Amino acid sequence: MITRKSGEQAQEKLSAEKSFQFGVQSSNDSELEQAAESFGEAQQSFDLRGDYRRAAESPAMIAAIECQNGLLEQSVSSSRYAIQLSHDAVHPSEEAESLLALGHFERQLGHLDQAVEAYLMAHRLYQALHQVQGLGRVALALGHIELQRTHLDYAAQHYQEAIDYLRAAADTTDIDALKSLANVQRVLGNFSEAEVDCQLALEKYRVSEDVFGRIDALTDLGRIYLDAGRLDQASQTWIEALNLARSTEYEEGQGDVSLGLAEVDLRKNRVDQAGLEARAALRAYTMRRYDLGIANAERLLAAIYLRDG
Repeated sequence: MITRKSGEQAQEKLSAEKSFQFGVQSSNDSELEQAAESFGEAQQSFDLRGDYRRAAESPAMIAAIECQNGLLEQSVSSSRYAIQLSHDAVHPSEEAESLLALGHFERQLGHLDQAVEAYLMAHRLYQALHQVQGLGRVALALGHIELQRTHLDYAAQHYQEAIDYLRAAADTTDIDALKSLANVQRVLGNFSEAEVDCQLALEKYRVSEDVFGRIDALTDLGRIYLDAGRLDQASQTWIEALNLARSTEYEEGQGDVSLGLAEVDLRKNRVDQAGLEARAALRAYTMRRYDLGIANAERLLAAIYLRDG
């Protein structure tokens, strides 16, 4: 027999579920303000019912929306609330997910010690749960932290650990770890190791038919060849990347490749051609309003003008 009270509870649960699903749909449709409002309503409803596990999902989603809006401090607060609710619900998997997200937000804010603390707490939970994929994601994040701190050897160790974990979990994000490890090996001057890792990442992108990933990997490979002094191979690799970037109208990729080709031309003392490539990079970056790329292109143009006398 359905009592009035149980009927009201069922209706409240249905209403909370509808609010949450509407939030998901609004988020998918990029209606972020509406999504945040719906998730807030769902969280309150689940919280009142004592369903802390479901209640924790909403602030976690709100934190992601706040991050998209550049409100990182609010993302931190929302993540901490989600962590507390997950902990109260004794749901360590979701608690670990929110701790990992908290670490990402803290890292973006430049709070590296706080980020590491969150990552290590997530690591302990994933380890207790025997979640290899989660351990890999934590290792990747710790690698990024050590890279920011310019502790390159430690970064390389974490990236290799991430690759091992993610491969064991059949997680395709091992490509991110491979690319990161290749970059660190390049900076350390270990060009052979960097080339092997980058080629492996490139092959994975080819198999998955990820054209943008191929462009980025080819760009990285060209940089390895450039730093190793293999200028002709760098040019050949970047020309292949440039053709792909043009076919997909990938302006940022075109900028990266053009900048690399300009560096090759400058090293070969082809100053006029280097200027043309650097200006092409500047145009591509300007179209994307990519400030870092614009700064790099302008810096290289200044070097070219000095060489030109």
